[in-house]
Amino acid sequence: MTRQRWIALAVGLITIILTLILLAVLEAQSRVAFDCFDATERERVREISLKGIDKGLEDAVAHLFDIWQRDPETQQPKRAQVGVTNALNAHARARKYALAWTPPTCEEAK
Repeated sequence: MTRQRWIALAVGLITIILTLILLAVLEAQSRVAFDCFDATERERVREISLKGIDKGLEDAVAHLFDIWQRDPETQQPKRAQVGVTNALNAHARARKYALAWTPPTCEEAK
């Protein structure tokens, strides 16, 4: 490789690294602290979250199927499969986060 390509590669890598660092810093600053929750309320909120996540997946799959029915000739079912895969991945991540969610208890906050 020529010297110009090495320089371009180095500049590209440095740009990517700096962008990732900036995104990590901004992500850390944008987090909002939760108020305290008692155990009963925490589980009630978790259940509401899980129901909403499930409803979101159901709505996404219904929407993708509706599009497939209206437009069966253009790159279907591949587009629908990609959409369902994305919806399933988002569903799995959202459930994982909802189940791992542990806001402070009101006893800890005192």
